[in-house]
Amino acid sequence: MLICICNLGENRIGNHLQTVVNDLVSVLSELEQGDFQSRWETAKQIPNFGESAIASLIDLLHKTPTDLELQWFVARILGQFDHADAVIALVHLLQSTDDDDIAEIAAQMLAQIGPQAVDALAPLLQDPQSRTLVVPALAQMQDAAIVPLLLSVVTDADVTVRITAIETLGRFHDPRIVPALRQGLIDLNAKVRRVAIMSMSYRSQLFTEQGQDPVALIAPLLNDLDLQVCQTAALALGRLATDAAAQALQTVASADLVPVPLKLTIVQALGQIGNHQSVQFLQKLWPHTTSSFQVFDDADQMVAEAIIKALTLNRQTAIQVASVQALIHCLHHQPSPDLTLNKTIASALGQLGDTEAIPDLIRLLGIPDMGVRLHAIAALKQIAPELSYIRLQALSEDDTVVEDVREGVAIALREW
Repeated sequence: MLICICNLGENRIGNHLQTVVNDLVSVLSELEQGDFQSRWETAKQIPNFGESAIASLIDLLHKTPTDLELQWFVARILGQFDHADAVIALVHLLQSTDDDDIAEIAAQMLAQIGPQAVDALAPLLQDPQSRTLVVPALAQMQDAAIVPLLLSVVTDADVTVRITAIETLGRFHDPRIVPALRQGLIDLNAKVRRVAIMSMSYRSQLFTEQGQDPVALIAPLLNDLDLQVCQTAALALGRLATDAAAQALQTVASADLVPVPLKLTIVQALGQIGNHQSVQFLQKLWPHTTSSFQVFDDADQMVAEAIIKALTLNRQTAIQVASVQALIHCLHHQPSPDLTLNKTIASALGQLGDTEAIPDLIRLLGIPDMGVRLHAIAALKQIAPELSYIRLQALSEDDTVVEDVREGVAIALREW
């Protein structure tokens, strides 16, 4: 009786396994013979069969080398198995295919498998043709095991490989990447230099730990032949946010014939630093002319507006006070009154919210332009509505106040 029960259990297991095998064969047949939509739906089912499906999928790769669509689907499915056989099959496909789409999906799937695929990918870096596919695949991995592999290609002849390698290395807090990033700073390709600058600014601590000054390394690139490299260097120094970085930025911005786009980026970077020294430098960069009869040209206007914006970025109380003082200085040092700048400065003073700005905002009420007056009124309300109202009331009753200011005060009181 016991023997019969055992035989019955074995038969049931055997029947179940046979059913699974039959189902897998059926699904694989549908994958092989179906159209794109059918294959898309079928591909979702195959991972449910587990690792037992891997061998059959590999057989399909060998059986249908000319069906590129099927090869693409099989590679995509294999990438869902964290198994050595799947890795080997994808590596072989990456090496053997002549189709870019197939090679790309194979590389992506190897990256998806992760660390186990690293050892399989390493030998492929020796081949220039496969290297352009392997490096992007490695770049998608988060494991530190890829660092030595990427270090080996940072001077590759292919610019794309160098860019991807340096950009990816910048994600790792690993002292081994320091020489690679320094190498990138002197690369002949401008985009490589830009990527190296950005990576260095995010990993500046690694350089400091090795006794290297990241500011001193990046600052010379403010004078690079490529404008975008200069701008990237400026933003990187802003990210480092040290006094030395601010000084380097100010020195270049103050030079003669500095391109306006670079000056604007430097102003942005100084605003990002947001300390007392950077506020002072922003004030020094305020455009000025040699004659009181001159007005700002378009470039001056853009720089001035950028400075105003930069001075409003920091919300630390001590820095805000310095920024308000700098904005008041800018307000009083225009070659000739500029309505747009007056409105912009008024709004900036309102954002910073310091009562020190109230007297100068009231003076703006004396400018016979409704736009300037409304901006000044809005700023006064934003800073201290009760205090501002009291001062306006007092001025409205003061016969010594000049007519334009009196008129502006009356408008403000009506708007309150």
